[in-house]
Amino acid sequence: MPEPSLTAPAARPPRHRGYAKGAAKREAILRGVMDLMDREGYTRQSLRDIGEALGMEPAHILYYFANREDLLQSVIELWDSDSIPSLRETGTRAAPPSLELFVEAVSRNVGAPGMGHLFLAFAAEAVDPAHSAHAFFKQRVDRVQHDLAQAIRAGQACGKLRADLDPNQSARHLMALADGLQLQALLQARGDVIADLRAAIDALAT
Repeated sequence: MPEPSLTAPAARPPRHRGYAKGAAKREAILRGVMDLMDREGYTRQSLRDIGEALGMEPAHILYYFANREDLLQSVIELWDSDSIPSLRETGTRAAPPSLELFVEAVSRNVGAPGMGHLFLAFAAEAVDPAHSAHAFFKQRVDRVQHDLAQAIRAGQACGKLRADLDPNQSARHLMALADGLQLQALLQARGDVIADLRAAIDALAT
């Protein structure tokens, strides 16, 4: 799965705001879908398939989510939000983005191939501007690139990374490499994504 942003995205307002029990049920459904991806992988499950796996009627799921696409986007958003605090040793979101956090985020994704397949397939569908998740993925790419460029500038400022690097270009290259390596790992079930990514980052060092 392509790496999450290292800073928190703006939260979407819940469909049933103000009901703690409803919010808890909504999260339980999302985590149930994550477990389904972990067990079975992404097989383009329909809403009915997801409901059967969770022991729920599709109509019950649609009480909390507008449609299948809204459900899957929400699963990815929760996965991202889980990544952020888990990658900070201090337990706070105040820590600035860094290339090490980027590698750790990718490492977490490599360990969840079902979520990776879901993300790649859903992102490909959302390339269509008419897709309901198009804006979400576009903003996510912009956010990840911004975080990586910020991390590269910080590395340049302290003398750890080469001063001749274009931070935005290097950020795009690292994103493309991470995404491509994860896709190859899904297709070939071999190769060391993290070792290859670290080698690319080492090449940026002074």
